[in-house]
Amino acid sequence: MIPAAAILIVLVLVITFAVAAGLRGWVFGEARTEAQLHAPATHTVSYALPTGVDPAVVRGALTSAGFTSAVDAAGTHQSLLIECAAADRDRLRSVIASAPETISGGSELTLHRVLFEDER
Repeated sequence: MIPAAAILIVLVLVITFAVAAGLRGWVFGEARTEAQLHAPATHTVSYALPTGVDPAVVRGALTSAGFTSAVDAAGTHQSLLIECAAADRDRLRSVIASAPETISGGSELTLHRVLFEDER
């Protein structure tokens, strides 16, 4: 009975440390991405997310298309900071427009035209 309890305790501790190490690596990866995007040498665009849109859906589409992005909360609105060369703006615009976006509540959201913050 005692060896089984000891094995169970060790197993729980190993799983806990593995999860903590994985989360730590993920957080540090996100911090490196944000530092890279905020670097002066990196050309970025900012896209203000419509109210109620989950940024994870748009970020997933951007990552699949090869763009690096991070959520940037400015005031009460969320925006995505996206690494993008000037020549890739049209491709970035089409990736964002084709992302399967839903607003909270599950209803579909139709984006008419994707505008970046520097185009407003």
